[in-house]
Amino acid sequence: MKQTVMGAFRRLRNIIRTRQIGEDVLLSRNEKVFFLLDKAGQGLEIGPSHNPIAPKREGFRVHILDHLDSDGLRKKYSIHGVNIDAIEEVDFVWQGEKLSELIGSVDCYDWIIASHVIEHYPDVVSFLQECEKLLKPMGILSLVVPDKRACFDYFSPVSSTGEILDSYFQRRTRPSPGQVFNHFANASKKNGAIAWSLTTDSPNDLVHEFQQTLGLLERAKTTEDYIDVHCWRFTPQVFSNLLADLNNIGVVGLSLVKAFPTNGCEFYVSLQKVDNSPDVRSQESRAVRLMRLRSTCKEIL
Repeated sequence: MKQTVMGAFRRLRNIIRTRQIGEDVLLSRNEKVFFLLDKAGQGLEIGPSHNPIAPKREGFRVHILDHLDSDGLRKKYSIHGVNIDAIEEVDFVWQGEKLSELIGSVDCYDWIIASHVIEHYPDVVSFLQECEKLLKPMGILSLVVPDKRACFDYFSPVSSTGEILDSYFQRRTRPSPGQVFNHFANASKKNGAIAWSLTTDSPNDLVHEFQQTLGLLERAKTTEDYIDVHCWRFTPQVFSNLLADLNNIGVVGLSLVKAFPTNGCEFYVSLQKVDNSPDVRSQESRAVRLMRLRSTCKEIL
């Protein structure tokens, strides 16, 4: 079994090495998402809402997990001017429980896709752990993540490993009042748009009135309502640094095996399920960690 897994890892590594950086920039959005995925394998798409990346109607062997059933999604998006015919039949409706408990199985998917999902999840560590449980050995989690420098998150600070660990230790199941405040108080737009390509120009307006923010803050403090916000904010290097920390701590066993830089307002990462038990986990040197931290600062400053 160990030889089979190692052989698969070597084949994956060779695939990555044979692709040139110049070729990467020519890939479409879907090609980046599927870069390391076996399209014939069994997959799970989390939170596709009205815009699935791996639709069943195109022949994908995929389960759909979302926060509403299909009828609920059609009703929600019927007033948003989108194509509700693209909404997939939902297999699993998430209501805050662990994903593996909802699905009722583990080690069952060759791949998982989640586009613009992880930044909403109140507990990132638990989300990654649950995806890890659901993936088969060497399975791939393919994430599309907004770059906070190219969307309405521009004026909010990037998320730290410590903040994400706090949410994990506190077992958060909904955004905190502070996260609700940051989301609405700092949300910005540039020439009327809430997302854009990376430029040196900063946003020139705010999205929400401050009184609206105060009302939502009070609601977050005094009720159990789930107020959907961006709990976390990343850039490519910030996310890479976070994942390295979580692997070094030993709470996550997903290794970043492929990353595509920001294009438009989003970047792409492929994470592979690996054995991260204490007897195989390598200790990162101080020099490597320092290099990671410097790269992060260079990117966000």
